[in-house]
Amino acid sequence: MIRKLMQLCVVTCVFTVFANAQQRGGGNPQPAPPAPSPQPGNRPTVNPQPTPTPSPSRNVVITGRLIADPGFDFPMVEVRFEYDGGQPVGFAYANSNGEFTFQSQTIQPDQNIYVVVNVDGYKPHRQRLDGLSPYGGFGGILTIFLEHENVIRVSKSGTAIVDVKQLRAHVPGKAVDEYEKALKDSSKGNSSSAVERLERAVKLAPDFYEAQNTLGIQYMKLQKYEDAEAALLRAKDLGPKAADPLINLGMLYYQRGEALADGGKPEEAATTFQKATQVLEESVQRSPLSPLANSYLGAALYKTGEYERAEATLNKALKLDEQQQDARLMLINVYVKQTRYEDAVAQIKTYIAKNPKAPQRAALERIQAQIEKSK
Repeated sequence: MIRKLMQLCVVTCVFTVFANAQQRGGGNPQPAPPAPSPQPGNRPTVNPQPTPTPSPSRNVVITGRLIADPGFDFPMVEVRFEYDGGQPVGFAYANSNGEFTFQSQTIQPDQNIYVVVNVDGYKPHRQRLDGLSPYGGFGGILTIFLEHENVIRVSKSGTAIVDVKQLRAHVPGKAVDEYEKALKDSSKGNSSSAVERLERAVKLAPDFYEAQNTLGIQYMKLQKYEDAEAALLRAKDLGPKAADPLINLGMLYYQRGEALADGGKPEEAATTFQKATQVLEESVQRSPLSPLANSYLGAALYKTGEYERAEATLNKALKLDEQQQDARLMLINVYVKQTRYEDAVAQIKTYIAKNPKAPQRAALERIQAQIEKSK
């Protein structure tokens, strides 16, 4: 959900920034490209129409995250995708933070797709993907909650991996039961039921980090942003080394800033974007090699007008994971804002080459054509 919202506002920003950059005029020796045709509302809105008849195969890009214990350093984990019966589709590798991106151009539209993960110390995970559209889109980030085996194992660093039995040792058993059932509800897309169970879990155990963090995510899915903020702040305090609560909290503030800006409250929006930047900077300090943390921080820096830092941070996100296409979209914003049109076109071409069926393609191609026509 977070990534989907971010990509939508990124494309909107491209139009807005492109128009503003063209109006600057003055001493710039290069002629500015013509402004895009205005659309109704505060911002131009891109409403791409799907192709009426889907092709025999589809291009799919899925970004996801494995969730285990706070601070757990994942080994290089294979995330496998397969059809019914185990026929392989492809695979991706999660980084040390559990983040991964899978891309395939040969997915059959009439087949069920399953994701399979096996990690030492955790139960084998296999679930069907329910968020794929007939045209290859996938809504939001695929979050996979790994369940412990009933055997205590030790990681390579020597840190004990807490299993369900250990969790019950310091968390009331009823709270753990509600938490486990909430994870199952979440995996089925039932956020309302997951929230009810998680609320019961944290009422029984207010210091239950895993439940507080997951509750914040589920509140965000239901757009209960004040409740999400409270839960994520609590998770942040309970997990002083974990980056996840901060990443989610930063994106929550980013979304609030967007809403305030669209509502004609620029000063409040600026304050909220600054708040998002501070939280996301802390997330990068906790997890400097996280592509997601760097990507979201770059977006927030762009909103606060720190374009040089935004460019460096977004490029870092792409270096860590070249499939972070939301970072590439935001980088286009940065270059257009700075009237660096050749760099913007280069990123547009790269994005389209990597995402030929992306819903943002038509909007980006129009911007590219206007830039090239003005030369």
